[in-house]
Amino acid sequence: MRRKEIQMPKNAAPGLRDRKKAQRREDILAAAIGLFEKKGIDATTVADIAEACDVSAPTVFNYFGSKDGILVAIIEEGTQRKRESGSRRPRLEGVPLVSIVLDLFLEISEETLDIASRRVWRYAEASVIRRPETDLSERFRNNSRLLIDAIEERLEIYELRTRTGPPMDTRYLAMLLHDLWMPCYLTLITDPQTTMDAHNAQLSERITPLLSYVFDDTTLAATRLRPTGETA
Repeated sequence: MRRKEIQMPKNAAPGLRDRKKAQRREDILAAAIGLFEKKGIDATTVADIAEACDVSAPTVFNYFGSKDGILVAIIEEGTQRKRESGSRRPRLEGVPLVSIVLDLFLEISEETLDIASRRVWRYAEASVIRRPETDLSERFRNNSRLLIDAIEERLEIYELRTRTGPPMDTRYLAMLLHDLWMPCYLTLITDPQTTMDAHNAQLSERITPLLSYVFDDTTLAATRLRPTGETA
């Protein structure tokens, strides 16, 4: 008599295996972040990372491909988490436009430093300049494009009337504000003496005049949400 085989649920073993793989991946990232901040990225080897989380160097390569792959994962995944949490935050209404914009960009700066240390961001920025053709540089530039997307999403819900009459193009505004923020951000990550208060003051000095020149007094005094369904 043929023995009947017992069929196990197809997702039982893979579920446990996938959880272990995901945990190992998180362990590698955590170890890398700690070593990057302590030793610097150039001084940290894949072997160092592997030893810190008790796996082999080939295992680290299997997960991320290279040290730059680890750095990309830290930045991209951290940015995605922050973007998702930011999209769920309550939106300010009836407050000055300057407050809304400065609050947004201070939040971006703080969350940037939550994702990785100033040292890590300096390395990433310098890599884009030194080696613009690499995958790290291209994906880092794409991360900047995604940041502009996020800024646009946070601003397009508001009625932004200009002094000349027509509403402001939100995409253009997002790019313009991003470019004003960038020098302040570079100062923040390169100058250890720059506090968040000083950073916020620098942002205000750069952003406030632009908003005052462009937007009408009603928008500046108390920005309103767009009616539901209305687009920019």
